[in-house]
Amino acid sequence: MMIEQSHEARRPMWMIVGPALGTMLAGYLLGALFGPLREGIQHAMGLSVAVSLVVLLIHLVPLVVGIGVGWLLGRRTPNAVAIPAIALILIGVLAMALAPAAYVVMAASLFLGIGSGAVTGVALALAGDTGERRPAMLIAVAAVAFVGLLFGLVLGWFLTTAVSWRWVYFLAVPMALVSLAVTGVTGLVGATKRS
Repeated sequence: MMIEQSHEARRPMWMIVGPALGTMLAGYLLGALFGPLREGIQHAMGLSVAVSLVVLLIHLVPLVVGIGVGWLLGRRTPNAVAIPAIALILIGVLAMALAPAAYVVMAASLFLGIGSGAVTGVALALAGDTGERRPAMLIAVAAVAFVGLLFGLVLGWFLTTAVSWRWVYFLAVPMALVSLAVTGVTGLVGATKRS
């Protein structure tokens, strides 16, 4: 009887789609930071190299912490964590794209780090709760993050050198909106199926 209950508690694989898209976006944003994007922000905002590195840390540290928090909380209520996390990413990319000063860049980096980490943690938690398909789903989440990272490196480099570093973030807005919409729809479908 206990085995049946734990089997029923497993999440359907389609629930992972929205958080996986958010994870791809998180990878894109992280990958872009390791190209000329940081230098573009540094020059546009008049930042020193040290402050530019602080901006990077403001993104990375919350990202790592957010993965743990997203994984722990996302195991119980994935949509209650994933939707606000993606909303934080959306706020962060809009703030970054329109940033008038360094303090906005720092605040936006914090939002991006927390949101990116939390949605990645949720995707990992959902992938880990897919029963016998767990190894394949965890590999799929890692692959999606890696594709986002590569996409961020290449497209981030191209946009920063050809147009402006701000376009790296403008491009992330529709990606965040799609991820938010898919996560919301799958959450609603999941809620109606449970009722």
